[in-house]
Order: sequence, then structure tokens, then C-alpha cells
Amino acid sequence: MSEGKSSSRSGLTTFAVGALIGAGVALLYAPQSGKETRKLLVKKGKLLRDKAQDTVENAQEYIKDRKAGLIAAFHSGEEIVDHARHKRS
Repeated sequence: MSEGKSSSRSGLTTFAVGALIGAGVALLYAPQSGKETRKLLVKKGKLLRDKAQDTVENAQEYIKDRKAGLIAAFHSGEEIVDHARHKRS
């Protein structure tokens, strides 16, 4: 994943969280019964939890991918150093 995609994903996540918080505040000021408001808050809370879980899973996948790339680069570097040492000997 490129730096640009990571930045736009982060911006989208920030926007989504802000939108959910705004929706929650709007629900608190909406003219409806307390029972209806609580149901909506529970529903929005579950949506927020699911989005947060998706964000964490995406972050874990991103880190796993970057870790694999770093390990491959490290092993390549080791091979180059070993080859240079054997060539000098």
C-alpha cells in the first residue's frame, strides 16, 4: 500500500468517526422519546464498534505486509553481504 493510500484511508476513517459522533450528538437533541433515542444510540454504538474493529484489522494487515517486506529486504541485504565476503576471500 502506498503512502497516499494510507493517508487517504486515515482521512476517511477520521471523517467516518466524526460523522458518527455528529450523528450521536444529533440524536441527543432530536425530539423523540428516551426509549427511541437509546435504541438509536445502541445501534450507532454497534456501528461505531464494527467500524473501529475494521480499522484495527486493516491496520494489523498493513503492519503484517510491511513487516514481511522488511524481513525480505533484510534477508536480501544479508545475502549481498555474504556474497561480498565470499568474493573477497
